[in-house]
Amino acid sequence: MDAALVLYGRQGWLGFSLDGVARGARVSKDALYRRWKTREALLQDALHQRWDWVATINEGNVRSDLLELGARTFDTFAGPYGEVALQLRADARRFSEVRSFAEPYRELMVHQGRGIVRLAIQRGDLPSFANPGIIMDLLVGGIINHIISTPRRLRDAMLAGGPVFVRTMVDLVLAGVQQITHDETGH
Repeated sequence: MDAALVLYGRQGWLGFSLDGVARGARVSKDALYRRWKTREALLQDALHQRWDWVATINEGNVRSDLLELGARTFDTFAGPYGEVALQLRADARRFSEVRSFAEPYRELMVHQGRGIVRLAIQRGDLPSFANPGIIMDLLVGGIINHIISTPRRLRDAMLAGGPVFVRTMVDLVLAGVQQITHDETGH
């Protein structure tokens, strides 16, 4: 599974093959072909087994929920398979076979992320007009942008500062929602 994700992260769909995975894993091609008939099946299994598939997050309050989501996002995109996420996004647009398993996952992640905001609204942690899409775009998009735009020479510092960066992003997003609430209500 690790060899499959490493190869996919480096090469994308065009460079991903059962033969390449076999070489990377130092196993025979026959061993892989006995278990997976297609490269789609192998990649899908590898994603399900090795990637941090975000489960529903409900820590009891919006800040804790967003901190957990932010930490998982940071760990996924800055971790050993961070390139996989970027490849999937690009390849899902170009190849229907990748889209068939990548899009349902992406939709699930969007739904779960927005669900955190909707739950926070139900609990009274956020005002009813809080926009789940904008909050997710600011938090998740900000974290991903930070990771992919950090120059390689600064990567170690970026990784070490990850928890502080995530807390700062969460607090900035929540402060923005509070400011909008203040502007809307005058309180």
